[in-house]
Amino acid sequence: MPEQRGQSTNTAAGKLARTALLYVGVGLIWTAVIAAAIALGWKLSRGGMESLPIPELASSAASVKPANAVVTDAERQEVLKRIDLMPNVSAENKERLYAYVERAQKLKRVMSVGFEPGAAKLNEAAIRKIVEESKAAEFSAQARDPAVVFVVLGCADKKGDAKKDLQLSLDRAGHVMDVLRKRCGVLNLIQTVPMNGSEFFNPHEASANRAVEVWAVLP
Repeated sequence: MPEQRGQSTNTAAGKLARTALLYVGVGLIWTAVIAAAIALGWKLSRGGMESLPIPELASSAASVKPANAVVTDAERQEVLKRIDLMPNVSAENKERLYAYVERAQKLKRVMSVGFEPGAAKLNEAAIRKIVEESKAAEFSAQARDPAVVFVVLGCADKKGDAKKDLQLSLDRAGHVMDVLRKRCGVLNLIQTVPMNGSEFFNPHEASANRAVEVWAVLP
């Protein structure tokens, strides 16, 4: 029995080591991953709006789509629209992001969450709905792949002060990230992106723009 327990412990330790190595590998390619995640925006400093550097992309590879890509032209266009909305991003950097979009293997919106006016957090009923949606086949399939990064885009309407809207969009994204981590058990890397106030979803209905989108990204 002690020997069996030792074998079990070694097996568990081996699995843990392999998992750790896998995440280390993901960490080592984080620069490339964040470039793909940046296709939806990237994490802007909580203390300011300075842009994170984007890695250089060889021009010869910029227009080459991966052979195993499952991204439709419509999905790519949806991502490009969001890049155009990203605050404080130079035209040069956006051009690089467009190239990364072309190379991405997966860019899929897997969840959309609405918020009450001015609210940075969801009520319990809304949180339970996220938990339920996270168990759906599509979402759980993404979460089982440790190479997938979840990009959480926080949005606000344009009824408030621009600076407050930016903070609100960041807080909303952070809250949904916490729900995914603590209530849904998502272990993948998660990137929050504040998109500021906009009329992107519906220029005639402010409530449609008080939202958070969750995208699954595989570079």
